[in-house]
Amino acid sequence: MINDDRVHAQGRPQLISIENVTRRYPNGVTALRGVSMVAYEGEVVCIIGPSGSGKSTLLRCVNGLEPIDSGRILFDGRTVGVKGRPAREIRRHIGMVFQSFELFPHMSVLANVGEGPRTVLRLPKQEVEQRAQTLLERVGLADKATSLPAQLSGGQQQRVAIARALAMEPRAMLFDEATSALDPENIGEVLSVMQALAQDGMTMLVVTHEMEFARTVADWVVVMDDGLILEEGRPERVFEDPRLARTGEFLSRVRKTS
Repeated sequence: MINDDRVHAQGRPQLISIENVTRRYPNGVTALRGVSMVAYEGEVVCIIGPSGSGKSTLLRCVNGLEPIDSGRILFDGRTVGVKGRPAREIRRHIGMVFQSFELFPHMSVLANVGEGPRTVLRLPKQEVEQRAQTLLERVGLADKATSLPAQLSGGQQQRVAIARALAMEPRAMLFDEATSALDPENIGEVLSVMQALAQDGMTMLVVTHEMEFARTVADWVVVMDDGLILEEGRPERVFEDPRLARTGEFLSRVRKTS
């Protein structure tokens, strides 16, 4: 029998704690129905499940981009909010990469990566450029520093978006379907960068439909459906021995379409 103990997290502090969180929209839709989970420092947590299950909403709440209606979210012991200086301070330590790249089209790749350190951290120009260039090297795009986003492939633009988030030196990274808008040939290069971050010890919450990535890179897998967590566990247990029929149905459907 596969052991589901979270042995990889022993001795590590909880960095992100989500406690009985509910999120309702004005149109009456309840996106999150009492969700609770944790992410330990240095851990990769992959969140999987069918479209519309609340995965992206959960990430946006963790980053303080959306309010919650009940429960609480803690980052390093501090309550995550959506307004005021405390909320902005916490958000500085949480990088987020969206489905769309959201780069500034009129700015060079180097300027896009350095925008946060320049405007938010108020770092000197030379330090900003050096940090940006180092991060472009890290994501394999050092030769694209002077290019505009429109001159890059989708995979390259998403790697720039990852470098931009890393430029703020976050303690955690959130990925919301970072490969869903990419052509198949570009998916691998983005996943490789994400895998390298995981190997470097970055705390990551990853919403993804890339099941092989979740199976091989995640320390912990959370399965969501209809605003609820169906089950969670080590990836080998969730993928090989799901406890709920609904989880098995979802995984079977994904395998057939992949």
